[in-house]
Amino acid sequence: MVRPALSRAGTAAAWGGEWPRSYEAQVREGFVGNVVAQRAVKLVAESVADAPLAASDPVLATMVAARSGGQPLLETVAAQLLLHGNAYVQVLRDAEGAAVDLYALRPERVSVEVDAGGWPAAYRYAVGERVTRLAADPVRPQLIHLRSFNPVDDHYGLGCLGAAAGAVAIHNAATRWNKALLDNAARPSGALVYEPGDGSALGAEQFDRLKAEMEAGFAGAGNAGRPMLLEGGLRWQPLSLSPAEMDFVGLKTAAAREIALAFGVPPMLLGLPGDATYANYREANRALCG
Repeated sequence: MVRPALSRAGTAAAWGGEWPRSYEAQVREGFVGNVVAQRAVKLVAESVADAPLAASDPVLATMVAARSGGQPLLETVAAQLLLHGNAYVQVLRDAEGAAVDLYALRPERVSVEVDAGGWPAAYRYAVGERVTRLAADPVRPQLIHLRSFNPVDDHYGLGCLGAAAGAVAIHNAATRWNKALLDNAARPSGALVYEPGDGSALGAEQFDRLKAEMEAGFAGAGNAGRPMLLEGGLRWQPLSLSPAEMDFVGLKTAAAREIALAFGVPPMLLGLPGDATYANYREANRALCG
């Protein structure tokens, strides 16, 4: 039987706007730096690791249930599938060729080497300048490639980071916004108005001195609520937030729900508000665990 030809050009994921392009940058922004995405991935990965495991060979079951580089193998593979869309498990063999250990490789370090027909011939694992070539042997494989569905690529799966990118960016921006408000006594800064009465303006030296004194004496969370002593002709004009600017709580919640949706986790299991009744929580657990 002749296998159909596959495309030999893997399509890299295209991220729009200011979303970071490299996988490491995506993980740092969307997983390491976002509590909702991190909890969603861990919830799914831990559920996969805790699922009952049955195998015809007890030795194989032991290898699958073992740790890979100090981390649970199944949990690591599940997390990589969610984030990257690909998981690569290296099969370590003894002198007789029998499998003795399984090791999960970091997916961003693995690339597929294809033959003339576009089918995988080997996998290249690169760490710095060192490259290890693992043959794609269907009978006695050196590496097992697990991937999620990707409609535009024949060789690489599609992770959830891309779908969650916009919501993660909004959620992180709302977090920074809240932090900035907290540092500024939970209110926007105001305007220092110079009204001498004779129509004159501050000189450059006076402006620089006033700016330095403001930054040193009144900026930052440590100076929140500190009374301000103004010289003659200066008036402090406080500013207020508009209703749209005050809606950052609702915006952050909506973004968090979208992140949960991207990773396939019911929002109530992440502690997000809405629909958090006992029956819904029970059904959400059942839906997550299948």
